[in-house]
Amino acid sequence: MKQILSRILQLSCFIIIFFMKTACSPKEITPAPTTGTDPPTSQIIKLPTLLSTLTPYPSPTLKAATPTLPVAPVEGQSTSQLNVRSAPSIISDQVGTIAIFSKVEIIGKDSTSDWWMVIFPESPTGTGWITTQFVQVPDSSGVPVIGALPQTPDNTPEAGANPTVASGNVSVPSAVSTLTLATAPQDGDSAQSPAVNMTLSNSSTTFFVHNSDLSAPEGDPDDWVKFTLEGQTGQETIVSVVLNCSGSSNLNLELIQNGVLLQGWDDISCGQPRQLYLYLFAGAPYTIRLFPSHDQNRVDYVAYSLTVQLSK
Repeated sequence: MKQILSRILQLSCFIIIFFMKTACSPKEITPAPTTGTDPPTSQIIKLPTLLSTLTPYPSPTLKAATPTLPVAPVEGQSTSQLNVRSAPSIISDQVGTIAIFSKVEIIGKDSTSDWWMVIFPESPTGTGWITTQFVQVPDSSGVPVIGALPQTPDNTPEAGANPTVASGNVSVPSAVSTLTLATAPQDGDSAQSPAVNMTLSNSSTTFFVHNSDLSAPEGDPDDWVKFTLEGQTGQETIVSVVLNCSGSSNLNLELIQNGVLLQGWDDISCGQPRQLYLYLFAGAPYTIRLFPSHDQNRVDYVAYSLTVQLSK
């Protein structure tokens, strides 16, 4: 009996120990599968950087303005009415006139020293060119040379020659070049309103010079120059008239007093000066009319210089 109870007790202890070990042993837990979206992952974006070898764009530079001449204007005085032109040439465009005995501000000259560049506000550029022949300048040594005259082609006349401009039709290669003669602009003078009206006197003004141009049948066909000799009425005075011209025609000159033609000189040849000595009388005004000899088949152009002076 005791043996049976001992075996039952041993078996009970064995069962109790078995369950205790089972309860205390760690269990491997299998995680349940996850549902839904995967957790976001971090994304590193590397921005592009400029390579050190790239050449930066150059910074814009301002174009410098044309420098003005570092020379103070030189003052002069005209001894005649002068045509102001856009370039140092008698065939360039006329941009205005300067009256006789006017003050001029000279800022340059051409390479031949035949033309002054002057300040002329009426011109689109604010400057103009006048001939040096009829301008008195006390000291012109400091006047700078602005630029040389452009070389003229073989078929282009030089200053003083027949003032024509050759032009051709560019669109038709076989076109024959034609000649277009220059025309003188209308200056509005007349016998009643002459371009010049001067009084000559041995004690003050002994001479004057008038420069202009003429053309016919188009342009300005004639010029009128008036002068009076100061002195006792009826006193005889010798007057020198010098005419110098260039162009495509000869020049005609008439001496008029009170509307009456006293004498005329026809077809005065251009190219060399022509001098006349006139025996005139003080007190009464005289008028000189100038006009070109005209060929009906063309436009005739003449540029001239007229000097009227008391003879000593």
